[in-house]
Amino acid sequence: MVFFLEEGPYMRIVLITTPTRTYMPNTVLPMGVLYLASYLGTHGHSVKIIDIARTRQDEATTLAEVGEFAPDVIGISGIITAYLFVRSLTKTLKKAFPRIPVIVGGHITIDNIEQLILDVGCDYVVVGYGEKPLLYFLDFLEGKRKREDVPQLSYLKDGAIMRNEGHIFFDNIDDMQFPAYDKVDMQYYLTAIPNNLKLAIYLAKTGKKAPPMRFAPVIGALGCTDRCAFCIHEFEYRGFRVHSTGYVMRNIEILYKDYGARIFGMGEDLFLYNPKQAREFSAMMTNNFPDAYFSCSIRADYVTHELLEALEGSNCYYLAYGFESGDDTILKILGKRMSRSTNIKAYQLISDTAITPACSFMVGTPGETRDTLRNTINAIKEAGITDSAVFFTTPYPGSRLFRWCTEQGLIKNTVRYLEIVANRDAMVLTINFTKYPDIVVKLMRMMVLKELDKNLFRAGKASKLAPYKFVMIHIITPLVYETYFVLRKICGLLFARFRDESTRIVLNDKGTVSISEDLKR
Repeated sequence: MVFFLEEGPYMRIVLITTPTRTYMPNTVLPMGVLYLASYLGTHGHSVKIIDIARTRQDEATTLAEVGEFAPDVIGISGIITAYLFVRSLTKTLKKAFPRIPVIVGGHITIDNIEQLILDVGCDYVVVGYGEKPLLYFLDFLEGKRKREDVPQLSYLKDGAIMRNEGHIFFDNIDDMQFPAYDKVDMQYYLTAIPNNLKLAIYLAKTGKKAPPMRFAPVIGALGCTDRCAFCIHEFEYRGFRVHSTGYVMRNIEILYKDYGARIFGMGEDLFLYNPKQAREFSAMMTNNFPDAYFSCSIRADYVTHELLEALEGSNCYYLAYGFESGDDTILKILGKRMSRSTNIKAYQLISDTAITPACSFMVGTPGETRDTLRNTINAIKEAGITDSAVFFTTPYPGSRLFRWCTEQGLIKNTVRYLEIVANRDAMVLTINFTKYPDIVVKLMRMMVLKELDKNLFRAGKASKLAPYKFVMIHIITPLVYETYFVLRKICGLLFARFRDESTRIVLNDKGTVSISEDLKR
């Protein structure tokens, strides 16, 4: 079905967002889909976004909306935790509209092409940045291009999965159109986070005036400089690209003037990659939007006095980074290219300013032992960390750790594993990489939470835990945890298998888990 306007043919495409977790609301704008919609729209195509991540509508409602729009293509975007949702939705869509191709994109596609085509039942998969590949795909449907010439596209042909080679993206990322904000419920997203506790801490320290609680994310950079073992940036979304400050300011201006946003979350993780850029961005924010506030993520080794001085001259209220572990060996296994001392210093430097520091930890990494966890606990105490997310190390598709797990046989059935990790977060233990029982690894996470809460006491603040959680974490957890290791030591006197607590892991020359692809490099 091809329609014609005065300027030429165009196609109709529905883009569907999916819940990251069905049990909790999506509160952040679906940036990937908004960029796709904007790019396709500027090339003459008609785009409708069905924002299920926001509406949580049933499949009957979605079918009605798709049928009314009568698209030529249905695109679905999601992350890996949406696997079950995408599978159910795709099967329903293909049953109702068997002749309309369904194409899936987003993080859900990485290391997951076979499952999406054979198990989920979609017609096409686009891996990586999708703007230009999706435009090329529409060219193919219009007969302007061969299917084999669409980069990053996978599909079934004669019973075999075909994967087109090549990657295509913007030579200059400032050529990207700004997101199509008008195609989603901006009022909902801007006000979905009514209480910003970290901003409240900053305002209390500085005495600055509270802004309207209207939050929006702004993409300032794409990709990463590093290749952490648990992340997708080693094998996909490679490279590091930074928007010019002028481009970012124009985007913020749209959100500020047209939608009343006053709080901005700057992404991705390395938007602040040097002091010069931080000074330039901070000065422009102060000059152009003096009543707006912003937060950023960063690497710990980028945190310097010079960078913090630049940020303190603006309304930067929050700075976050991944601490992950207080043990240098674990940090190497995770591929962090970071040290314990650098992580601690970064937190202390930020703490000396009005900016609120935050970091995250991972427990149960391959190689984790009682001793490595003790190093993490001691690092938390030394840095004075009081607030942090604590996750279990979880291998998600696209990461080195996931590929290592499949090669080691820790993940035997990929589809079954995807069903397990779907719709859950990394605060639930999925794979136990240690020699300890699952319950002990779960107690490890609680021991980290206990130390974070103890730091509140050291800082003269009250615990944030409910009474029953306080008893569980401060009394029961350490008692059971320490008892286990006493019993293990006793058992070690009798049985050799209890003496060695370290899991034997083959590491590559960088000190992280070795996979077969290392031999090809």
